[in-house]
Amino acid sequence: MINLQAVNANVSRVPFFRFLNFEVQSVDSCHAETEMTFVERHIGNPVMDYYHGGIIASFMEATAAIAVHPDFADVPAKPINLTVDYLRPGVKGPLYARAKLTRKGKRMASVSVITWQTDREKAVAEGLYHFLLV
Repeated sequence: MINLQAVNANVSRVPFFRFLNFEVQSVDSCHAETEMTFVERHIGNPVMDYYHGGIIASFMEATAAIAVHPDFADVPAKPINLTVDYLRPGVKGPLYARAKLTRKGKRMASVSVITWQTDREKAVAEGLYHFLLV
C-alpha cells in the first residue's frame, strides 16, 4: 500500500514541485492523480489569466513521474521524450491531472496523462511521457 501522506511529503521536498504548487490526491501502482492550485506565477497570458503551456506540461510531467515512482526511488525516472496536445485554454482556477502507467519495463516507462479543470470529459491537455529508469 502506498502512503499518500509520505508521497506528498516527498513532493514538498522537491523545489520545482513546490513552485508548481500541487498535491497528490490519489496514487497506486499504475495511476497518480494530482491537483494544482492556481497562483499568479502560472499565468502565461496576463490578459486572459490563462495558464502558461509550460506550466501545464511540467505539471503533467510531475504527475507522470509520480505514477512511475510514487515511492521516490533512489534513482529518479528521467524524462526522455514527451508529447503534449493542448486542447483548450487552462483558465484561472485549479487544474487536475491523472497519469496512467501504460508500460513499465526494466529500462523505460510510458505514461499517458490528461488534465482538466471543471469537467474530466473536457481535457485541457493530453500527453504521453517516456522515462528512462536506469
